[in-house]
Amino acid sequence: MKLVISSCMLAFILGCNLTSAIVHVVVQEKDPVLLKCPRSVEGKVTWSRERGGNKVDILTTDGDQDIKHIHDPHKHYSSLADKSLVIFKMKISDSGRYFCNNEAAVDLTVLPSGTHIYETQETLEVTLICPPDVGGSEDPKWSTDAGEIQQGGRIQVSTVNNTLTIRDLQPADSGLYYCGGKPAEYLKVITHDPSERGEKAETTTTVPLTTPAHRDTTKTRKQNKKPKGEKDKKKGKKTTTTLTTTSTQPTLTVRHRI
Repeated sequence: MKLVISSCMLAFILGCNLTSAIVHVVVQEKDPVLLKCPRSVEGKVTWSRERGGNKVDILTTDGDQDIKHIHDPHKHYSSLADKSLVIFKMKISDSGRYFCNNEAAVDLTVLPSGTHIYETQETLEVTLICPPDVGGSEDPKWSTDAGEIQQGGRIQVSTVNNTLTIRDLQPADSGLYYCGGKPAEYLKVITHDPSERGEKAETTTTVPLTTPAHRDTTKTRKQNKKPKGEKDKKKGKKTTTTLTTTSTQPTLTVRHRI
């Protein structure tokens, strides 16, 4: 029995960037996700995951049949006819780097349900606010998966209103931020819009959760630089760069073919 999936998009992907052959994907737990090989492959494909220095084979598929290499009684993993890997009802433990025939294919981050996603550009400034339900300490600590965040340089921590401010943002600042041990925000820092260098911008982020009204953030966008007097051919106005986010829920339909 093989799965046939009909939908405009299988995974409700919150963030996706391309860096050479590796795709960086951010999803929330309990959502499904579809992971593709970096390139078309012939013959059998073995999918594996690396996390914390440990690499484990998940399954091998030839496009018609799956051979599981791990205990999977709830059918958490499957594949499609093009040998893509499907993971249903994502769990935090599914985070890691995924390999297609030992070639790095996807860096997957699974966020706790309800985690807010905030996208901004490098060199800007952002202020993150500690979740209101964090208690037990008058001075909750800020941290990432790499460890506790220390104040200094570009980092400013306020104990008055429990905020974290990061100036001159860099792509390396991307990640899940915790306050008092609880997820506060997933920050995604992207490089400057390529359109500012005369190239077409292709980065898209879909954010299903509304930005909290209480967030105190600072965000500035630069206007495209064009030769003086150049106008937009259609509207007769100068072209400006804007960043938009959408909130659309894709439809997932699964049919079983016997």
